[in-house]
Amino acid sequence: MRFIVLGDLHYASYSDPTLATRRDRLFGEMFRQVAAHQADLVFAIGDTTQRGLLPELSGQTAVAEQNGLALIRTTGNHDTDTLPKTALAPFFLGGHSSAAADDELYTSFEAGPARFVLLDTARPQMSSVNWSGFVSEAQLDWLQAQVEEFNRADAPPYLVVLGHHPLFGTTDRSSDKWLNIENSQAVQERFARLQRGQGLYVCGHNHTNSMAGPDEAGWYYLQAGAPLVCQSYRLVTLDEEGLRVETFDFDLSQDGFQADFEEVRYGIEEGFSVYPLEAVYGNYRDRFFNVPVGAR
Repeated sequence: MRFIVLGDLHYASYSDPTLATRRDRLFGEMFRQVAAHQADLVFAIGDTTQRGLLPELSGQTAVAEQNGLALIRTTGNHDTDTLPKTALAPFFLGGHSSAAADDELYTSFEAGPARFVLLDTARPQMSSVNWSGFVSEAQLDWLQAQVEEFNRADAPPYLVVLGHHPLFGTTDRSSDKWLNIENSQAVQERFARLQRGQGLYVCGHNHTNSMAGPDEAGWYYLQAGAPLVCQSYRLVTLDEEGLRVETFDFDLSQDGFQADFEEVRYGIEEGFSVYPLEAVYGNYRDRFFNVPVGAR
């Protein structure tokens, strides 16, 4: 099977209607290129919006659906900037019910050769002084049960966990202040219980393409850069040969899309930084990676 990971999309509201039009034109083209892969699943790994406003979420959903995409969103700190998670719930987890009440949005499901576990690493409301992630005790207990259930089963061979924030000391910038899950050690303790198969943790938040691992427990870590910064997205293949990661750059060279790209990202009014491409693009190993079957 194949699935796509979109990093922090930061679909924003604009006071200038011209910018809003250019935003939807740009995202429509990016989503069209993603849809052309005909991947089995498409994940948006948090900070899918700039402020978590209902018009942002509904607008992004409409543009995605018009271009053949059904997004499976996980929560990011920007998504919880304005509304409680109970109000956000209809737009997240791709139609899968949360394993908790709607004040926390996490779930799991099986598809192809993988069990997918979607974490909620966003705090109840984004803080302007601390935008790190946190995994609640109830969610940690649930995560441990997910790993133990995976261990007891004969199949599938892959355990793929997705959450917005990186684990401390894994991918690029994840050791920096607020650029990780605050209680990363507690999460890694649950990861260390994996006894079979292959573990992959997928994250965003830090806007850079990065790949790390394996750690002592055999886990690999895939961080997806923000498309409005690195102009790219990830394609992950899971099959009988192993796990492969490819990174594709959006082709915005036609019809003025590059101009839209610049206007849309620099037009975000606050809370979004544009870094030089060379700082976020990643080296070859960050962008293309292969884990053969049985490698840990």
